Amino acid sequence: MQLIRTRADLALLLERHMAQSSARSGQTPQDEEIEGRTALKTYLLSAHGRMRSDPKAVLGEVAGALGFQVRASGERELVELTLGETVLWLDSTTARFPRLYSVSPAKESDRVAAALVAATGLVEPIWLPPRMLESLPRTTGTDMVLFSLRHDRRPLRRTPDRDGIDSVTLRFWGPRARDTLDKLRRSEVLPAATSVFSVRLRGGDDQCYCLAEVFHNGKITAIGNSFQEHERMVRAILDSHGESSERLEQGTSSRCLFLPVPWTIDDLGYAVVKMFGGAEPFRLWGLPELLAPDAFRVRAVDLDVGRSATFTLNQKGVRVELGPRTPGSVLVRFLSNLQYHVNADLDADALLLEPLLQLTLPNEEATAPFSERSSLHDVARAVLPEAIGQVVQGQLVVTAAGLAEGALGERPSEPLVDLVRRVMSEAAAHEWRTRIYPVQSPDGRLAWRFLDALPVDAPARLRELVRLNRMANQLLARLSGLPMAHWLQLSLFGPETLVPPVSDEGDLNA
Repeated sequence: MQLIRTRADLALLLERHMAQSSARSGQTPQDEEIEGRTALKTYLLSAHGRMRSDPKAVLGEVAGALGFQVRASGERELVELTLGETVLWLDSTTARFPRLYSVSPAKESDRVAAALVAATGLVEPIWLPPRMLESLPRTTGTDMVLFSLRHDRRPLRRTPDRDGIDSVTLRFWGPRARDTLDKLRRSEVLPAATSVFSVRLRGGDDQCYCLAEVFHNGKITAIGNSFQEHERMVRAILDSHGESSERLEQGTSSRCLFLPVPWTIDDLGYAVVKMFGGAEPFRLWGLPELLAPDAFRVRAVDLDVGRSATFTLNQKGVRVELGPRTPGSVLVRFLSNLQYHVNADLDADALLLEPLLQLTLPNEEATAPFSERSSLHDVARAVLPEAIGQVVQGQLVVTAAGLAEGALGERPSEPLVDLVRRVMSEAAAHEWRTRIYPVQSPDGRLAWRFLDALPVDAPARLRELVRLNRMANQLLARLSGLPMAHWLQLSLFGPETLVPPVSDEGDLNA
């Protein structure tokens, strides 16, 4: 692999590999699959916090855990990442939306990109909902030559859907792909299951072209003979995505939205548990509360960025309230997953530049997740997700005051801090005793230290988060006094006596 010093060097290298991949099969550009080992892989990312201002420093901090090497180039915005024979380049020319490029085999490149996202809450993939994918030919000035559908209701259903579509995986390739998709919808052959998962776009002419497949998670696989044409597509995608994200993240009204959902599941309670258990595909970690029959509220943490949102679900739909520092991407991915796993015809009005539907729906006043009179299990529903959010962001030591302030959004009173302290002491003494332990600084401040950082391998990371979620639900059952957990209430000793704090000479944030 040649030494890359500038973005111009990188562009020449990537264009050469795109052309090599195009010529490898000997087919025409319109017909060949994008599977070559030398095809260009581009990962569109969204950066937060220090990842925008100093990406090289952030990468240097996580390089050891990930096992890759970070090497600067001749330009500040270009950084090379190397793991064995896998090489990726991070271009942060657009600080808010950096891009990862690679011509290494897809499996290895995907793994490194996923590990980078898992290692820090400062970067996440760009999520492109199905209807946004469909609009890319118009947005980018290209032709759609392929679309793929992927719809799967099985993760949220107890039993097969006798009257609907359990699962759809379909790829159609042809010059009239757009027309075919429209006809497929009108025919109702796949009712409520035409969720576009990827589109293949062809831009340019025969002498200067790019053939690129764009996936819902912001990955682009491309061949052709023009890297410039590829970059033109990428800029158009980012401009469209950035405009939508900016609207979601600005203004108070757009941070609290109601999404009407025509549910296609047999048991809403079962689906809610699956949505917020920390696993794929939703990757939201929360502890649902039953408000009424078929009505639930969940304060959940997005496991990419470690930020929270409050979801209220009933048979009419979902109300989503983003936290003050939660990016709009959390809403975008949640809506996309509803379209992929519930109903492809879900109205995406919330993501339009002028969401007219929202103007007719009054937003409820935000309420504090707990107060000084709340029961311990209600405090736990807010505090435990906040603890997970801080761990996702890389913080292994959490304090009662920090958790209370994070959950409430303001400086807490001492009684509120004491409630949080009691919840975390219960967790450390019982359900989370193998994951955290209490520590005490020389000045007497109590905190809790997680024994290990979350794994950087994405599947292993989610498995651990799912285990923590199950344990947290057991804690809620015990604190609520449910019959299944009555025997756990009979301890003669308090949690601080069972697991006394150890001395910690380090600096604990209050």
